[in-house]
Amino acid sequence: MRFFDKFTGRLSLQEEIAQLKQELEIILNVNTKLIQERNQYQNEIHKLLDRISYLDDSTSDLSSQLNDLNKKLDQAQQRIKNYETLLGAYKDSYGEIKSQTNDGLISDLDEDNSFFEFLLPKNDHNPFNADQVNAIRYNMNKHLRIIAGAGSGKTQTICAKATYLTMMENVPEDKIAMITFTKKAATEMEERIKKFSDKENCKIKIGTFHNVFKKIFDELKLRYPYIASMGINGEDPFEGGKEYNKQLNLLIKEYNLKKLDEYGEKSLSERIAYWTSMGFSTDDMVNFIDKHFNDLVSKDEVPLSERFKKMHLKFYDLRKKNNIMVFDDYFINLLNALEEDELAREYAQNRFEYIFIDEFQDTNPLQMKIINLLCPPKSASTKLIIVGDDDQSIYAFRGANPSYIKEFDKIYDTYTTTLMTNYRSSSKIVQAGNRVIAANTGDRIEKTMSPFHKATGDCYAKALSDTAQEADWIIEKAKEIGLKCKPFKDMINIPNFKESVILYRSVGQLKSLLFSLDKQQIPYVIEANEDILGIFNINKFKWDFKIWKRLMESNTKSMKIQMWNNLIEQTGYLFFKNKSQMSQLISKSNEFITPKNAAEFICSQNKDKSYVQKVETFFNLFIKIRNRASYSLNELAKLYLSFPLIKENLTTEESSWIQNEFQHFTRWSDLINRYESLKKTKEEMKKQLNEYHAGNLNALYLMTIHKSKGLSIPNVFVIGLHNEGLPIKQVNLDDYSLEEQIEKAEPPTTIEEERRLMYVAVTRPQHNLYVTFPKTINNKPCKRSIFLKELKIPIK
Repeated sequence: MRFFDKFTGRLSLQEEIAQLKQELEIILNVNTKLIQERNQYQNEIHKLLDRISYLDDSTSDLSSQLNDLNKKLDQAQQRIKNYETLLGAYKDSYGEIKSQTNDGLISDLDEDNSFFEFLLPKNDHNPFNADQVNAIRYNMNKHLRIIAGAGSGKTQTICAKATYLTMMENVPEDKIAMITFTKKAATEMEERIKKFSDKENCKIKIGTFHNVFKKIFDELKLRYPYIASMGINGEDPFEGGKEYNKQLNLLIKEYNLKKLDEYGEKSLSERIAYWTSMGFSTDDMVNFIDKHFNDLVSKDEVPLSERFKKMHLKFYDLRKKNNIMVFDDYFINLLNALEEDELAREYAQNRFEYIFIDEFQDTNPLQMKIINLLCPPKSASTKLIIVGDDDQSIYAFRGANPSYIKEFDKIYDTYTTTLMTNYRSSSKIVQAGNRVIAANTGDRIEKTMSPFHKATGDCYAKALSDTAQEADWIIEKAKEIGLKCKPFKDMINIPNFKESVILYRSVGQLKSLLFSLDKQQIPYVIEANEDILGIFNINKFKWDFKIWKRLMESNTKSMKIQMWNNLIEQTGYLFFKNKSQMSQLISKSNEFITPKNAAEFICSQNKDKSYVQKVETFFNLFIKIRNRASYSLNELAKLYLSFPLIKENLTTEESSWIQNEFQHFTRWSDLINRYESLKKTKEEMKKQLNEYHAGNLNALYLMTIHKSKGLSIPNVFVIGLHNEGLPIKQVNLDDYSLEEQIEKAEPPTTIEEERRLMYVAVTRPQHNLYVTFPKTINNKPCKRSIFLKELKIPIK
């Protein structure tokens, strides 16, 4: 989090309507004075009318005065009407206006005045505003919820609050915990607390959820040694993670769970991780597999749910015996101890007086279970101080649930305050963010951010003919910005690319950009280094390609037949055949299933009969590839991309990218070489990222919007604002059961979450925001993103 220069004051009434919010008090004061003036004029008019009836000699003179006063009265009333119209227009465009008051500002006579004087020279950003002071001073009679919008100075506020508790309320430092989600955020908190307190060895417990929960569990083990038996112990969750995956894969083979592991877009490991974050038990997972996945195998076989249960129990015993710990164990260990042992629970509930939780909108059900045990809603001796913004909840795929912050006051006795001044961005950017997120009507806590800065910068959308031109324009603009900035180290006349970041929604948007960067030899780094794999990281295709690759690499007869059947089964799913149907086909056949028979079965209910020939040709191509005969990879891709489920799930950009890649290769070995080359590049990218973050590499930074949350960036490009780009394809919840999707570990993408993602992207830049979109994709017109209309920024 970064903050800016000293206080600059409110804007004048002559600023554009978009600045009205900052001028609200002035406008309201003027309105009040005008109303008082009008009342004064009316009183004088009444007096004059009275005098007229008694003073015949002065009638002419008084009538003239009366006319003048009537004119002034009309003018005052018109001005009042104009202000009311302007205020109404602002509310329509930007949301309800929150009046800034002087409540909470610091007086020389306040008993805590010295505290704020003490902090002032240490606070190298903006002085605390009234809302921040109110949050810092709140007496904690109730739990405190701070709704803090983007760039509102939440970190300095909660760190000042923690320091206030220790200095002004004499709360022991070791009775305070501060929890956040990332090491970077925890480090920032720790540094600020040290600065505010003037102490190097502050005893406030600051860390990520994993870190703090581990420390609580370690304390419980020291106090009650038998607690250790309730969890899985280990030293290094990074190394533990590697061993975890190795042993899990071995057990998947041992218990014949390959079909469950390879079904859909998530591996079994990923499903377990999601179910765990949702707080589900092993029995819950077994029930979900029984309900949704058992028909992946025939009824004659042992059900997958039974296999999974045996596997999972063996896996747990193996991990416990060999101390194979992963990060999720920090949560599970503490949860088990708190649920199962009264002494441990009583100790933990009295361990802290105050627990701060940052980014509370990202809390998942598992974390919330533990929070409720540490701090029971009805009888808590510990007070919670939560801070966050439901508008920035973008991690549903990891189990995050914004309802926890929205409905916190329904669970806990709560005092709520807000931080609604944006210190990061220029006013045009703040207002664009306000407009787009306001469209999530009914799905959010209603609020509106106020811009602090008068400074103006670019804030517009750029329409380009296609993705290639979009990429070229972004690169040229980044060069232009970079040449105007302070040079990177001693690189004179070379653009400083570190001043700009390109944000994207998904890997499918990177095709033209990566091509142009490579072509122009522009240095770049990608934070989500999996995306450097290009088409091999496109959802759905990457899983199908994995099966194709295994088929090509199988070297025994049994393995060849197994992988051939897997190919047929996976292709059946592309035609909406269900799991049971495909299992019946494969289980009935004791020998090689011919391409013709497989194609006829898969396409038996498809109205388009031409698909039978296409699918048969598709299978025959794999036989040719295996036999190293003449074949066409281009035809293979064309057939695959024509299949119904692929057409439904892949975006136009993704399909086009896959087709173009396959056109470059005439042999399977060439495609594999490309894949291996990209894997090597991915490993090299890790080193380049380290150099970039260490400040040693001048490069353009490519980052997913998800990764950008919490960052403050000088100049931001948000690419691909077209339908299927941003927003990406999302489900209509009317067509799905949300409960079933969660049980399958396949949480749906909704338009509300996509809009929150857009809001996060828009609120990252400090100075300039450029939103780009192509008019055509693959030489066909594409729909523009609905978010362009909601942002209401100029299109150039």
